[in-house]
Amino acid sequence: MWLPVIIFTVILLLIIFEVFDKTVLASLGAVLMIILGIVDFDTAIASIEFDTIILLMSMMLLVEITKESELFTWLTVKMAKISKGNPTLIFLLFILTTAFLSSFLDNVTTIVLMVPVTVALVKGMGRDPKPYIIAEIFFSNIGGTLTLIGDPPNILIGGSTDISFFEFIENLWIPVVGSTILISGIILALHWKTHFKPIASDLRKLFLSHMLIKKITYKFLGKGLNKTFVAKSVFVIFITIAAFLTQNILHLNVAVIALSGAVLLLLLSSKEVEFEKTLSRVEWSTLLFFAGLFVMVGAIEHVGVLEILSDFISDSAGGSYAMLLMMVLWISGLISMVLNNIPFVALMIPVIFGIQAQLDPSLNPELLWWALSLGACFGGNATVIGASANVIGIDLAKKDGVHISFLNYMKYGLPLTVITLAVSSVYLIFRAGI
Repeated sequence: MWLPVIIFTVILLLIIFEVFDKTVLASLGAVLMIILGIVDFDTAIASIEFDTIILLMSMMLLVEITKESELFTWLTVKMAKISKGNPTLIFLLFILTTAFLSSFLDNVTTIVLMVPVTVALVKGMGRDPKPYIIAEIFFSNIGGTLTLIGDPPNILIGGSTDISFFEFIENLWIPVVGSTILISGIILALHWKTHFKPIASDLRKLFLSHMLIKKITYKFLGKGLNKTFVAKSVFVIFITIAAFLTQNILHLNVAVIALSGAVLLLLLSSKEVEFEKTLSRVEWSTLLFFAGLFVMVGAIEHVGVLEILSDFISDSAGGSYAMLLMMVLWISGLISMVLNNIPFVALMIPVIFGIQAQLDPSLNPELLWWALSLGACFGGNATVIGASANVIGIDLAKKDGVHISFLNYMKYGLPLTVITLAVSSVYLIFRAGI
């Protein structure tokens, strides 16, 4: 029984310390589960959530094609123009746009789009970009919590349950919006005098910021826009999101909706993009990583270990539903601070199913999924290694001469993450009616 647990634990540790590529390690773990007879090949294939794989692949295609239209670059430059060099307005525009885009794009893509323009704009004005970059990383993870497609943990949860796209928004918007308002207010209050004080009274700085925005526009949009291509991208993204929101009416799987959107955009943009090149930019290694992960978790579930774990968590809560919710939320949050939250959530999904089976019918079982989502997504904000967007954001800043150390990031990340988890705790207890 414990052999698959040992294999999973060793593979997870090797992933954490980046001994080898995570995709190779996940594939190795899956192969070992089959070779050692823990599961047979058919059972291993059946344990792969192909809905999740297709959803991820389709959203990657949509994002990659849209990026080629320069729509996202145009949006970030447009925000720079609207801000007119006002530090407070730059901060609010960029973090709110980051949160919004992260709800529908993957967090890494959003950070790749936002950080270079932010550094160029803020650094050029003679201000320190660190608070802006840290805030953007933070809000990419907060925004990604809102929807089924915003963050990998939610994609995993959505792919394993019957929870619809709209239900994610309906149930998570309060802690997401509440955390957004609270965290942005705290950051502004802490750094108002040093970083966000308006420059309206300084004519020299106003002139420099005006020239800087012109330079940024030329640098990032020097080639201009293909308006037809942009229109096609906007059209397909709009109808895809509309289909997500009306999923219950259409009675279509989210993976089918995403794949339909990707195929439609490929057809409409066949003159502007090369299919082979676009396909090569899909992160196939990530998809293979997910597949290997599903096989390993399936093997652990197959031998009954996850049933023992679900019983242990239920017993530890002492019969209190509030305590059970807090355990799922805070354990998810604490583990996601230091580990990749994707393997953890993949492991926890069957555990949650096991806990649900033991719940009193009068209780709301869906709250367990929201506790898992909020803990995993919000918890990743605490440290640099908590989420992929954090690592990418810090690396991009470093390339532009802005160094943010592990401790420097955690000084902001850890207390603010605890605040967002506290907000989530209040919300979950209130929803449980306890």
